[in-house]
Amino acid sequence: MMRVSNPVEGITVYDDVFCLEDRTDIYEAMFKINYGIGWKDHFYGAEKFLHSTWGADAWDDASLGHLDPNHFINFLRFSKPFAEFENRNLFKTVVNLTTSSDTNEGHSHRNQDVLLYYANPEWKKEWQGETFFLDPLGKEVIYTSLYVPNRMIRFDGNIVHRFNTQSRSAPKFRFSISTFFEKKESPEEKPKTSENTPEITFRNIS
Repeated sequence: MMRVSNPVEGITVYDDVFCLEDRTDIYEAMFKINYGIGWKDHFYGAEKFLHSTWGADAWDDASLGHLDPNHFINFLRFSKPFAEFENRNLFKTVVNLTTSSDTNEGHSHRNQDVLLYYANPEWKKEWQGETFFLDPLGKEVIYTSLYVPNRMIRFDGNIVHRFNTQSRSAPKFRFSISTFFEKKESPEEKPKTSENTPEITFRNIS
C-alpha cells in the first residue's frame, strides 16, 4: 500500500508507488533508452549528464495507445501521484542516468511542479544518492530525501534542490525520472483580466 507524507511545505513523498512487477519493468526500461550527452541543469553551469528527454507528444502517444504497454511512461501516467496532475499542462519527462563521477549544482524549475521517481530497485543508505532541498538562498538544507527505491516525490519546482551522486561502492548507474508540469495558479495569484481581454494559455514543450 502506498504511503504518503509531507515532510515540509511544498514537498510530498509517496513510498511504495508501484507493485513489484511494474517497478521491475520500469527499471528494465531504463536500459532500453537512448541517452544523450550535454544536459545542463543550470543555465550557467558546466554540468553535462547522460539523459533522455520525452516531450508532451510522447505522453499524447501513450494516451492514444501508440507506445508499447511496457513503456515507462505508461506506468507513470496510471500511478496515483500522476492522477493528481490530470488536466495540467505537461512540459516534459527527463530520465537522468548518473554515475559516481558526476557533480550537481543547486537549481530550481521556476513556475513548475515536479514529480521525481527513483527507479533503481535496490539501494543501500551507504550508497548515498540523496536529493537535497534547500532554502531560497541555496545555503541551508530544509529536507533530505534518501534514494529510496520505488519512491516518488512531488515538489514545488521553485524550491532549490540538488542530488548527491552515488558512492563508488554503489551500482554504476543511478536512475531517476523527473516530470515537469505547469504550476497551477491559485485564485489570488491569477492576474485579473478585463472583460474585453481574452485569456491566453501557452503550452511549452521544451
